[in-house]
Amino acid sequence: MNTSSLHTALFLFTLFSVAITTSAGATEAAKSDTTVSGSLALVSNYVWRGQSQTWGNPALQFGVEAGHVSGAYAGFWASNVSDQWVPGTRIETDWYAGMRGNLPAALSELNYEVNLNYAYFPGGEFNKTGFALPSSSPNTLEFSSAVTHHWLTLRGGTVLTKFYGWDTSNSSPGGFAGDPTAGVTGSTKGSYFIQADVSKELAPTWTLLAQVGHQTIRHSTGLSWSYYKLGVSKSIQDWVASLAYSASSEPKAFRDFVGLKNNGSIYSAAKPAVVFVITKNF
Repeated sequence: MNTSSLHTALFLFTLFSVAITTSAGATEAAKSDTTVSGSLALVSNYVWRGQSQTWGNPALQFGVEAGHVSGAYAGFWASNVSDQWVPGTRIETDWYAGMRGNLPAALSELNYEVNLNYAYFPGGEFNKTGFALPSSSPNTLEFSSAVTHHWLTLRGGTVLTKFYGWDTSNSSPGGFAGDPTAGVTGSTKGSYFIQADVSKELAPTWTLLAQVGHQTIRHSTGLSWSYYKLGVSKSIQDWVASLAYSASSEPKAFRDFVGLKNNGSIYSAAKPAVVFVITKNF
């Protein structure tokens, strides 16, 4: 195991230790108006909006969330990622907060959610790649909102910063081997997504999972994409296993993508993938 991988393993082991401590305190928290929950998951391929964040490799993911009876919540989530795809780091951490509840009066059957998420990549910088690129942080702040009716959720959001550090200095036309005409032509701040999710019980402990969405990269050519997912999950007490097929519109820009370490590794980040996940909730 190389030094970077060892640091990743130690980081995730520390998170797991925190999870155990948090779980032990959950009973005490239940006596108040606040509850604490968490999860630990092993994922065969960390696919986010149709694109692999781990270069097609597995990921260990941890999350913990505190919720209040008012509907307010805050949480933390972490996963390993690939520095071939995310510049200069092997860790993604998400720090988020928001509000959930029911809409009033005649709309009371609709649940709403507003969320603010800060994706922080420790050590992440574009000037740490194998290319001569100027400094640009992949850290990203995103606001989103959603409405749920029974098994259907409609969600949309926008980034309040650059889209994961993408700008004309590191993602301009000519920088994508799969499509030399594709690239960022201006500020990516304000890039947005729309998404529909289905989570419908087929039978006790069996759930159908489906997703369709579109990510728009503001001021760009050939970089926006659509994404899809279809799968099923099985729950057994606090364990959940899921199997899903994930695909995207596969823009040419992301085909045969040259890894950011510039060591000869090539991967099509948006290609279809079968993803297996096993999760322990606590």
